[in-house]
Amino acid sequence: MMIKLQRISLYIFFFSMNFEVWDPFQTNGYFSVSKLAGIIYFLVSIPAIIKFKTNDQFKPILKSILLFFSLLLFVNAIHADSTTDTIVNYTILQNIILFWILINHEQSEPLILEKGLLYFALGSATLALLYFNGIGIELSEGRVSIFGDNQNAIGQRMCFSIIIVSMVVMQNRLQLNKARFLLLLLIPMMLSLLVATGSRLAILSFALVFITGLVLVKTRDYYLKVVVFTVGIISFVFIWQFLMQNDLLRTRLLMSLQEGHLSERDVIWSNLLPLIENNPIFGVGQSGYSAFCNSNYGRYVSPHSVILELLCFTGTIGLLIYFFFLYQIFRKGYLTYKSNGLLLPILLIINIVGLLLVSHILELKIGWSILAYIAASSITMEKESGVETIYQSIIESCGSDPGDISNGLSSNRKI
Repeated sequence: MMIKLQRISLYIFFFSMNFEVWDPFQTNGYFSVSKLAGIIYFLVSIPAIIKFKTNDQFKPILKSILLFFSLLLFVNAIHADSTTDTIVNYTILQNIILFWILINHEQSEPLILEKGLLYFALGSATLALLYFNGIGIELSEGRVSIFGDNQNAIGQRMCFSIIIVSMVVMQNRLQLNKARFLLLLLIPMMLSLLVATGSRLAILSFALVFITGLVLVKTRDYYLKVVVFTVGIISFVFIWQFLMQNDLLRTRLLMSLQEGHLSERDVIWSNLLPLIENNPIFGVGQSGYSAFCNSNYGRYVSPHSVILELLCFTGTIGLLIYFFFLYQIFRKGYLTYKSNGLLLPILLIINIVGLLLVSHILELKIGWSILAYIAASSITMEKESGVETIYQSIIESCGSDPGDISNGLSSNRKI
C-alpha cells in the first residue's frame, strides 16, 4: 500500500512541476500546488528513506554535490552581514534531498523516473491546453505567460516535454502498446505554446535536440539510418519554416543574430566581471551577491548564467566541484546511450547545458529531477539487455494488441 502511495505521489509531484508558481490562494509565494505535491511526496517517502541503501556508484556524485553545498554554506556565512540573512539556501538543500530520494526510488522501482517524466509531460500538455482555451494567460510584450510564470521557464518545460513524449513513444522502454502513438498528438500543442512564449533558448534547444536525435538514433542497418535521417531533415525544414511564421519569435532570433541582443544579459554579465575578478577563488556567496545587487540595482538580479552564478557564489573552486558533479552524471547518460542506445538522457542533457549557459537550474525542481533520471537510468539499463531501436519499436507495436496506456505505465516488464 505504501509503495503504491509513493508511486502515485511521485506522479502527482512530477505533473505539478508545470504549475510551480501557481498560487491559487494568493499567499505571495508561500503556497503553490507544486510545493504541496512535493511535501506530500516527501512525507509518504519517509518509511522508504529509513531503508535507503544508496548504490555505491552514486556515492561519489552525492559526495561532490554535498561538498559544493558545504562550500556555499561556508562562503555565505563569511560574507553575511546586517543587510542579508542568506546563509542557508533551503531551496537548493531541498533539491539535493529530492535528487537523493529520486535516485533511491529508481533503485527500488526501476523505470519509475521515466514514468514520472511522462507525467511531467502530461502536465505540460495540460498547460498547453489551458493556453488554447485562454485560461490563466498573461501577455508581456507579446510573449505568453500562464499563471504569472516566466516565459522562458514555460518554453523550456515544453521543450523537455516534447523530447520526453517523443522518446517514450519511439523507444518504448515503458512497454506501452500502440495506443502510445496518440501521445504524439500532444506535441503540436506543446510546440505552439513554446513558440508563443518567445523563448529563444527553448526554440534553439528544440532545434539542436531534433538534429542530434537524428544523428544519434540507432537503427538496424546503415541504409535505414540514411532514410530516417533524410526524412527527419526534410521534416525539420518544414517544421522550422512553420515556426518562423511567428513574427515575435522570428524578430527575437534576428535581433540576437544581427545585433547580439540578449535581453540585457550582456549588460548584467559585464557588471558582474569586477565582482568575479575581485573574488576569483571562493566568490562572495549568495549573501555577498545579494548585497552587491542591492547596492547596484536596488533589488536581486539573476545572473542568467549558472556558470557566472557559481563564480559569484563559490568562485572557481565551487564551479569545478559542481562541474565534476555534472560530469559524473553526464558520463553515465553517455555510457548508457553507448551501451544500450537509450536516447532520452542524451537529449535531455542538451537542454540542461542550455540552462547552464544562459539561464538557471540550481533552484529548479525539474532540473534536479532530470539529473536524477539521467544518473539513475544506468541502474535500470544494467538490468536490461538493451532498448529497442526506433525501427523495431514502431514495427513491433503495429502487430501488438491495443490496450490502455495506463496499464503500460504500471508495468515493469523488461524489454
